Amino acid sequence: MPSSTVPVFMPDNEPYLGRPLLVLFDRTITQAMAIHRQLGARTFATDLTAIQIAAVEIIPQGISIALSMRELIRQAYLFSAGILMRPLIERTGMIYYLHGNAAAVTAWNDGWPRKSQPTFDNLLDLVMGPGSDEEREAARTVLHKLVHSDPRSASFNATVRSDGLLASASGKELNEPIKADTISALATNCLDKLTKISVVLLGAPSENIH
Repeated sequence: MPSSTVPVFMPDNEPYLGRPLLVLFDRTITQAMAIHRQLGARTFATDLTAIQIAAVEIIPQGISIALSMRELIRQAYLFSAGILMRPLIERTGMIYYLHGNAAAVTAWNDGWPRKSQPTFDNLLDLVMGPGSDEEREAARTVLHKLVHSDPRSASFNATVRSDGLLASASGKELNEPIKADTISALATNCLDKLTKISVVLLGAPSENIH
């Protein structure tokens, strides 16, 4: 892994360069940005439906979060990237929830009270799909604890020093490939889902998009 004395990593020397799940994340970003550039232009050329208005409010936020996670991975700030997993899931799940619940779209555009919105568990299920109760509970707990000052968040901030001792990272984490893989996989899943729902709601892009 690169030296921890490197102040800013570039695309050619970032610490997790070449990890298969990070490569997939990068490819998903490239495709997503190409599609959304084209779809975004359409939103200025036509009157939008209620669900489309919600989409152009929610989806760009999700994309921005995913791109922020990518830059944090590049600089090896994995704890901060991990904290962003929950808000990314919330936005991805929300647009899918609204797409499947017409009455909720009206509530959203009217300034939906937070307490009447779907629970995080509902949104997590929409993003992650079916799984065991144990897997769902483990994911929910980690994502919840990460955004709060909680002892259980310490495990995600733990890193192994060069002498083998465990420490709480306050900066770059250069030797945590599994952590980087986990963040990359979740962000890729959400970004892919955001792109697919954009195509459904705003129309398919031209065939020259690769």
